Amino acid sequence: MKHPFKRLPVLFALALTWGLAVPVATWAWLINASPEVEATNPERVGKTELDRTRNATLLSGYDYDKYVVAITGYNGQDRQEVVFWNRQHAVRTRVGPRGNYKCGMTVLKDGKLLLATCKNNNDEDATKKIFDIFVYSSTDNGETWEIIGETPLTGKEPSLTALPDGSVVLSAQKGYFGPGTKYKEEINLARSTDGGRTWKRSVLRGSDLPRNMIAEKDGSLLFVRAAKFDWSQANVGSPNFQLCRSRDGGKSWSFAEGLIKWDKKRRFGEVSAIRLRDGRLLATIRSLQKGAPNKDMHGFGITLLTESRDDGKTWSRPRAISRTAEVHAFLTELKDGRLLATYSNYHLPFGVYAIVSRDGGRTWDRDHPVQLALSTHNQVGWPVTVQLGDGSLLTGYALTAYLKQPPDKFVTETVRWRLP
Repeated sequence: MKHPFKRLPVLFALALTWGLAVPVATWAWLINASPEVEATNPERVGKTELDRTRNATLLSGYDYDKYVVAITGYNGQDRQEVVFWNRQHAVRTRVGPRGNYKCGMTVLKDGKLLLATCKNNNDEDATKKIFDIFVYSSTDNGETWEIIGETPLTGKEPSLTALPDGSVVLSAQKGYFGPGTKYKEEINLARSTDGGRTWKRSVLRGSDLPRNMIAEKDGSLLFVRAAKFDWSQANVGSPNFQLCRSRDGGKSWSFAEGLIKWDKKRRFGEVSAIRLRDGRLLATIRSLQKGAPNKDMHGFGITLLTESRDDGKTWSRPRAISRTAEVHAFLTELKDGRLLATYSNYHLPFGVYAIVSRDGGRTWDRDHPVQLALSTHNQVGWPVTVQLGDGSLLTGYALTAYLKQPPDKFVTETVRWRLP
């Protein structure tokens, strides 16, 4: 059978399927002369002063306390724009039954894919929300998924990391998510030496969400996260990174602090870090938009990027790479040297998107986002993207597919696609 991607259009083609679309401007890659600057007022967005004035009228007057996590759908968006669409064939697959939610994904040494997803096992009962974690595998590049089984872990936002020795480490935010939840000073870990079929459980001290870990060339693990953070209190925590290192597959850990050159009052979490081929460390972080009228990192979260050239000891001043309410960023370095950031829209149109950098993360083509999936509601995201052997990309994510049909409103999906 001929490969399904052989005849894909190349020029300006961006990944889409089932009616999904990609914004396309009238010029190609936009490379700015200076790094992106974070806006200080999410109601003052736009390319010109006249645009900003018009947007301020359109984006004002909201009582954010009347919206769930302050999301109106228009948060901080430039409404002085129209969008031209291109479509490209892709392969989209549901992973497991309805009710599966956010996921992590990795590629094993033999090319097999592993995906871990979480599912609320107590329906809509807000007093007993506990998320079980299930593992699936694929031997056909994500076209089909087979469940391996349930892990000994419970928690949200799982991640998977394959190590050079063939073992896999699974991490997840710990615990119970009902009223009065306080994020405990540890997260869940588990290690598998048989391709994800059985797991030995452990924990990692510290509370920040485990977005992903870095498998170093020497076989060690590096996990970059906020030194201390409580998502229930936007101004509590440390303004620096904690570098967590393990040389025994996650059994034991050492800790060091990475100093970030920025406003020491800023707080953040949800770090996605990557070791580039040139040795640099890059990290995206989720923080509160400057000038936000509501202190909620959903409706007014923003993604910032920082880099380290001394193995994590010091980090550059973070700069914005997203617009308001674009979060859950995950970094992937592609074989051709481009850098991909996959993220979630907490504004309209709700869904999963990606942007590309052609200069190692210095600038990003925000005028040409790839729209990978649409969601009926803002409960979407935690995307993770891996590049497969043939150069295609596979993105796993969660979205709300059944808005009026609780309790199993959510699904886990993967989409296989290509960048031009």
